[in-house]
Amino acid sequence: MPKLTRSWPLTGNRTALVIVDMQKVFCEPEGDLYVPSTRDIVPRIHELATACRSADVPVIYLRHIVRGDCSDTGRMRDLYPDVDQVLARSNPYVEIIDELAPETGDIVVDKLFYSGFHGTDLDTVLRSRDVDTLMICGTVTNVCCDTTIRDAVHREYKVIAIGDANAAMSYPDLGWGAVSAEEVQKVALTTFAYEFGEVATTAQVRQRLLDQDR
Repeated sequence: MPKLTRSWPLTGNRTALVIVDMQKVFCEPEGDLYVPSTRDIVPRIHELATACRSADVPVIYLRHIVRGDCSDTGRMRDLYPDVDQVLARSNPYVEIIDELAPETGDIVVDKLFYSGFHGTDLDTVLRSRDVDTLMICGTVTNVCCDTTIRDAVHREYKVIAIGDANAAMSYPDLGWGAVSAEEVQKVALTTFAYEFGEVATTAQVRQRLLDQDR
């Protein structure tokens, strides 16, 4: 079956930027779930969010936050026994990093698990604005970004993964050999581009946003 390279049109009033989990717990060295490669994507996400606000494109932040009393973590707690402490509402590290702090008019959606759509009002927020195209960036590329992208496609959204504004993490040897963040990123982005939609760079989508205003 031939594979076409997809490029979705960006229409300001039907496009939204979704910034996944750029929280202190993932993005600051003191965070319990620190992902070192996030430091490289912060300037690009800031640049992209600024361009979206100028183009009247909604900027939506996802945060992974739980109650902290073991009542809402379920399978997540099976996988990460300390999740009720690390991602608890009372932990200041669940807040968005200062460099990307939401601005007036931005939207923040809290989620309990990997996907931004699972048990949240994200779909309602998007459909109320007649959004049909999502630009997705943040961390972790192959976990929360990946799951959100797949759920979005299953809901018939057109999705653009911003390749240079997604951060992956490395994995230890769990029986098949250690995997570097670079290897994870390459496989994840290739899978997105082949199976789910479009992968573009920050510069490419910024230019397309500028072009639509001309």
